[in-house]
Amino acid sequence: MTLAWRRSMLMATATFMGCVLGVVAVRGQAGPEQKPQMAEEVFKNIQVLKGIPVDEFMDTMGMFAAATAKDCTGCHAPGFLSGNRDAFAESTPMIQMARAMTVMMNNIDRQYFGGRKRVTCYTCHSGAPNPSRVPNLAIQYGTPQPDNPNAMEFIALPDRAGEVDQIFARYIEAIGGAQRLASVTGFVASGTYAGWDTAFAEVPAEITAKAPDQVTTVVRRKEGTNIWTFDGRNAWFAGVDSPVQNYTMTMTGGNLAGARIDAMVALAPTSIQPAFLRWQVSEGLVDDDRPVVILQGTNQGQTPVNLYFDDTGLLVRLVRWTETAVGPVPVQFDFSDYREAGGIRRPFRTVKTWTNNKVTFTVKDVRANTAIDAARFAKPAPVPVP
Repeated sequence: MTLAWRRSMLMATATFMGCVLGVVAVRGQAGPEQKPQMAEEVFKNIQVLKGIPVDEFMDTMGMFAAATAKDCTGCHAPGFLSGNRDAFAESTPMIQMARAMTVMMNNIDRQYFGGRKRVTCYTCHSGAPNPSRVPNLAIQYGTPQPDNPNAMEFIALPDRAGEVDQIFARYIEAIGGAQRLASVTGFVASGTYAGWDTAFAEVPAEITAKAPDQVTTVVRRKEGTNIWTFDGRNAWFAGVDSPVQNYTMTMTGGNLAGARIDAMVALAPTSIQPAFLRWQVSEGLVDDDRPVVILQGTNQGQTPVNLYFDDTGLLVRLVRWTETAVGPVPVQFDFSDYREAGGIRRPFRTVKTWTNNKVTFTVKDVRANTAIDAARFAKPAPVPVP
C-alpha cells in the first residue's frame, strides 16, 4: 500500500465524505442558518442516520472507520475514486449491512440499557473488519494489554480527591502565573501543519486567538484552505475538506463544547477548573512510561474531559469526547516543547488525534497581545472544493 494511496483513502474516509450509509450532497449552504442542518437535509439516501446534525454524521463515519479499520473503499462503490460523488449514494452490500447493524445496535441499547449507548460499533469490532467468535488464547495467557488511553471510564483515587486545587494551581504557576495570564489579550501564532491529509508534508498554518474565548485556525494546503472558527458561542468549519461543496459546517454537541474547551486552554487556563462541576483525580502513564496525574472534569449531561499533567505541572495531554449516533469518539491533544512567548509558556508542538485524522501543529512564531480584527472570528465563508 503506497503512502499516496493510503492518504487518499484516509482523506476520503475522514474528511471528504466517508459516508458508510451511502450519501451524496444535494445542496450547499444558502443564506444564514437559524439552526444546524440535519444530515438528511444535506445528503441523499440517508435511511438510518436521520435527525442528526452534519458534524455528528461525519463523526459517526469516523466511528465506523475506527471500529472496523476500514476506509471508503471498504464499503462504497468504487466510482468515488474517480471523483464521482454520486457513487457515495449507491447502496452496496456493505452499506446495507452497516444500516442493519446500526439498527440492531440501537435496539440492544434501547432494550437493555435504557437508550444509553453502552453497546457501540467498537464493542464487537474492536478495530477489526469482522468481529471474532473464537477466543484468542494468546491474549488470555499473554501479557495484559495496556488500558485504552481514550477510555471514558475513570478510576478515581479517593485519597487524592483533595488535590484538585493544588494541581490546577501548580499548572497555572508552571505556565506563567495568574497575573500574567490575566494580561493576555490574544495572540497570533504562525507555523506549520502536517497530517494524513497532507501526506505528512508541512504546510503553512496560523492560529489567531482573542481573549476571552475566540479562536480561528487556518491551514493552507496546496489543494485549498481549511478554516476552523470559534467566536465564543458558535463554531464552524469551512474548507476543501468540507463534506459538501460550497458549505460551511456548523459544529454542535461535543464538537461545540470541545471548541470551547480548546479556547480555554489557549487563552484562559484559569477558567478550566470552574467550567466543570466535579473533578476527580487519578494516575497513569503517557507514551507508555511517563507518569502523569490525571484530572477528569464532568458536568451533568455532558461528556467529560481528561487533563494529564507531568511532574513539572505542565499539561501534556487532553482527551475529550464527542457523542455520535453510534457511540462516543475521542479527540486527543498531546502538548510538548513548551516555550515562553509574551511572558506565558505555551506548547510549540501540538499533536491532535481523532477518528478523522492525526495532525501536528508546530509553532514557529508567536506575536502576543497584538491588535486583532473582530472579523477574523466571523462565520467563515464556504471554500470552493475542487
